[in-house]
Amino acid sequence: MNFITFFLLGLMLISALTGLYQRKNLGSWVLKFFPYFLLFQFFYQLAASLYSFVLTDHASNHFIFNWSLPINILCFGLLFYGIIKDTGKRKLILFGSLLNILFFFVNWGFIQGMSFLMTYSRTAMAVSLILYGLLYFHEIITSDDEYEINPARNATFWIVTGIFFFYLSSTLTIIFWSYFVVNDEYFGSVMLRIFAFVLYAMYIAGFLLHKPKTTTD
Repeated sequence: MNFITFFLLGLMLISALTGLYQRKNLGSWVLKFFPYFLLFQFFYQLAASLYSFVLTDHASNHFIFNWSLPINILCFGLLFYGIIKDTGKRKLILFGSLLNILFFFVNWGFIQGMSFLMTYSRTAMAVSLILYGLLYFHEIITSDDEYEINPARNATFWIVTGIFFFYLSSTLTIIFWSYFVVNDEYFGSVMLRIFAFVLYAMYIAGFLLHKPKTTTD
């Protein structure tokens, strides 16, 4: 494992621990659950790194990422289902999450299998998260209720923005990955690491800047 891998793993752990430390101030149940999901992401990323670089001689760790996909789909779906209030949008998120889970097993059994990274399932999840993020932003813009808290001081806003940015940027990078390889421009992996850094940095910023809603008489 190189320095960048250690750094990103450390950043992931810090984001989870920051969320746990701020858990009592996060308010909604779904935000209180999110740091535990970040811990899960840290541990499976750590397991994948240890398997490839410590336990084996650079063996493929794709199966670890593949098996983590259904849990990621469920947890991200739960996050957006909890933070979005509109009933129709919540039904769409529920349907989309179930459809992604179904596609994962179809992809596993009949298309890509577990031998390689299941890019089709990962892309389907990414596109869904981008759409969920748009639903959240649309709800903020069109809501008749005035928010009592500045979005910049709302952990939900930082988390959703980070997810939206990461999956939009990383998906576009993966789509053009073959272009980078053909032209001997191996900066695709570097770009993904930069996007991951931004993602977890935004998680940390959201947890630290979050200001609980206060009631006034």
